Amino acid sequence: MTKEQLFDMTCMTLGGRAAEEVLIGRISTGAQNDLEKVTKMTYAQVAVYGFSDKVGLLSFPQREDGFEMNKPYSNQTASIIDTEVREWVAKAYKRTVDLLTEKKEQVALIAELLLEKEVLHQDDLTRVLGDRPFKAAELTNYDLFKQGFQDEEGKTTEPAKNAEVPD
Repeated sequence: MTKEQLFDMTCMTLGGRAAEEVLIGRISTGAQNDLEKVTKMTYAQVAVYGFSDKVGLLSFPQREDGFEMNKPYSNQTASIIDTEVREWVAKAYKRTVDLLTEKKEQVALIAELLLEKEVLHQDDLTRVLGDRPFKAAELTNYDLFKQGFQDEEGKTTEPAKNAEVPD
């Protein structure tokens, strides 16, 4: 993944907490697990993947069990890593809050639709949000699935009612 993709993923993961702030005006404990994921993901970007200019092209892989007697870097480097992580998460959270504030009406429509339907599909989201502002380089799984129900002219066809389903 690229640095930009990880930043977008961080914003997406912070979406629930940011939505509480923007739409409800107060924050609950519901996003605790999201914050844990964001923290781990951002520490990895800074301390493992070498994405931080301040830390440099170094990699300090984290142990799976989380138990380390000695860190392979100084207290000063640890402080730089901590500061970078806080700044990156704050930047991602601000971007997420700003985006949700800008799209508040659409987010409210999606929330209402979720209450009504419980499960939303791509068509539901397209109806509320419109087409994606970018085209993916490759077809999504959903695009490939839809192609299976289109004829040569691109018109949607219904699956045969008595079609045999392969084992």
